Amino acid sequence: MMFYRTFPILLLAASAQGTTMFINPTFDNSIVSDPNAAAIEGTINSAIASYEAAFTNPITVNIYFQEMTSGLGESNFYAYDAPYSTFHAGLVANNANPAAIAALNANGGAGTTNPVNGTQYITAKSANLRAVGINQPGQCQLTAGSGVPYACGGSTGPAYDGVIGLNTSLTTVSGGTYSLFAVAEHEIDEILGLGSALINTTQGSGAYNTTISGSPSPEDLFRWSAATGGTRTLSTICGAATGAYFSYGPSTGAIAQFNNACNGADFGDWASGSTPKVQDAYATPGATPVLGPSELAALSAIGYTQASAVPEPATYMLAGVGLGYLWLRRRAASRSERTGRASVLCLKSRQ
Repeated sequence: MMFYRTFPILLLAASAQGTTMFINPTFDNSIVSDPNAAAIEGTINSAIASYEAAFTNPITVNIYFQEMTSGLGESNFYAYDAPYSTFHAGLVANNANPAAIAALNANGGAGTTNPVNGTQYITAKSANLRAVGINQPGQCQLTAGSGVPYACGGSTGPAYDGVIGLNTSLTTVSGGTYSLFAVAEHEIDEILGLGSALINTTQGSGAYNTTISGSPSPEDLFRWSAATGGTRTLSTICGAATGAYFSYGPSTGAIAQFNNACNGADFGDWASGSTPKVQDAYATPGATPVLGPSELAALSAIGYTQASAVPEPATYMLAGVGLGYLWLRRRAASRSERTGRASVLCLKSRQ
């Protein structure tokens, strides 16, 4: 495990010019030199365009894209312990999802501590912090060597909000059966801020509630134990079926079901069901999901302002649990250490 320390300045930023989000991709030589480079870069750029058309936050998100040889894809990024009160103030000022904010405030989220486990912090990624007006630049500098693909952790060169690896040999651009477009969107979602603070595990029994830094992620603010009603949850019982649902609040109804099994997959992904979704924990061969209502609802709930109105929760379909899909895994590359008002950590998300 490698540890990183930083003292980022957290300030409410002045309103920036512009009415759209800009995602700036940098393509590694592993992509540029690929015989299918034009198709790969075109697919990634098309995925990026879907976010730039969907959201109006006037921020630039810098992402480094590279190829990888295992799984489907992975994302590597830093996340920071920001003061919850500052993050909440940014959510309210943005008013990106009024229904989510109203439910958050009605269920203990309007105070100075987070309503999930009561700490004064929330663990968020740099793009998400900027989306709510907190001036946190991306600090992911590439580290290389025998352990490539690249990850965050270097000390020289350009800084990014995150690194995305894609296994193009398994995707549609190279004759594979998995949608490169969907995999790219899944990983972009996580660079932007989706994901749980719960660290993946494959343990077979017992309670599990280990988090990255002791504080929840923004998406965890909307994690409930039942599809309707229930209580906030940031834990699971390994070896027993326990529910976790993405919902604005206990009375608004579930928008998606989280993958809450101790199977090594992301606790912040959706439980894969009969209707494939971009943020499913398991990808479906032959399926071509695109950024849909559940992902848009989650991103708007954590502060991304949609170009069009956010539908009410009742318009969403709850995802069920399915089997037989490719495992999408996340593993931690390092833990965080709190250093005053903020801490930084490096995570690797693998599909």
